[in-house]
Amino acid sequence: MNLDTADLAALCQGMSRDEVDRVHRLLREWGAGPDSSFPVQLALLTSAQLRAAASLPRSIDESRQWLEQHLAEYRRQAKLLVDGFSSDMRGQVEEMKTIMNEHAENFQAALSRIKFKLAEADRVAGQVKASLEKGVSEWERIKARTAAQCEELEQVCRDLQSRFAWQAILRRAIWFLLVLGGSSVLSLRRALWV
Repeated sequence: MNLDTADLAALCQGMSRDEVDRVHRLLREWGAGPDSSFPVQLALLTSAQLRAAASLPRSIDESRQWLEQHLAEYRRQAKLLVDGFSSDMRGQVEEMKTIMNEHAENFQAALSRIKFKLAEADRVAGQVKASLEKGVSEWERIKARTAAQCEELEQVCRDLQSRFAWQAILRRAIWFLLVLGGSSVLSLRRALWV
């Protein structure tokens, strides 16, 4: 029986030299004799089991390499996804910053315009207030002048009424005197004509 020395070395790894020699001797003794004998059949079966057992570390190593390759590929793809996500997020963050900056600038401009309009409205309100105060003082002055003129007019009316009353009295007196004088003249004339 011919057992691969690499398989046997993998199987005997960690054994003492004495144990390795016994395993070699056992395999040689069992493998000697006719092919149909039980010890040879058992040696073949044991040899197959040993080959299977010896191939396990290689299979595990290959599986480990396969897993490492796939994990490396998954890591690479995950890194690409994360990098893509990060760059997308950076782009979106930059876009959001730009939008926020534009919004802040627009807000400041609108605020400045509102402040200007409020200052203008305050200035106009001050002018209106000054005009109203001037109008009120003018109104008070006109009202006082009108009251004084009304008082003067009433005084003039009273004077005129007084004058008209005196004039009427004087007219009547003159008229009475004229009538009296005319009747005296007529009486005198009559008396003279007679």
